Amino acid sequence: MPDGSRTLLDDAMPSWDVAERHHRVVRAEAGAVWDALLTTPVGALPVTRSLMRVRTLGRSSFGSRDRPVVAALPPGEIARREPEQLLLGMVAPVSLRTGADGLEDLRAATVAELTRPLPDGWVRIAMDFRLVPDPAGPGTTALHTETRVLATGRRARRAFRAYWLVIRGGSGLIRHELLRAVSRRAEAAGG
Repeated sequence: MPDGSRTLLDDAMPSWDVAERHHRVVRAEAGAVWDALLTTPVGALPVTRSLMRVRTLGRSSFGSRDRPVVAALPPGEIARREPEQLLLGMVAPVSLRTGADGLEDLRAATVAELTRPLPDGWVRIAMDFRLVPDPAGPGTTALHTETRVLATGRRARRAFRAYWLVIRGGSGLIRHELLRAVSRRAEAAGG
């Protein structure tokens, strides 16, 4: 993907209230990183599992430890450009009073569903993963992730920013742990 090209995330959510970006250079070809991204199991993320149990008051929404993380994350897949971009999304009430079992019900199935008109009181959450080959030379891949949140009105924006102040640190830990686990899996597969 050349620098400056539009991403699936750019197309789905060109403006946002809050964004979080992380990346990691992986010593593996893009194909191995893509496979690792799609297959890294929930069991490889102990910190993430613990934080999600706290968030859901003891009930984990991840299910089996063998379930792939990208299938277990609350935002669900809404688009992909294989093997370089994966876009996940969900639309949630700003109160986030949904139990662990209800998070998957909030997943957007398409970009159109993610961007549909909504009254104040909701947040749109989009998360992507992008692979960029050879940033540090042959046989390496940069794995990027970005999360964007857009509130549907002033009340939702105020409430989400307060929530964001509380969860921002944990959100960053989750993304770092996920990138590290995908990197380990890809590098092990690549020899």
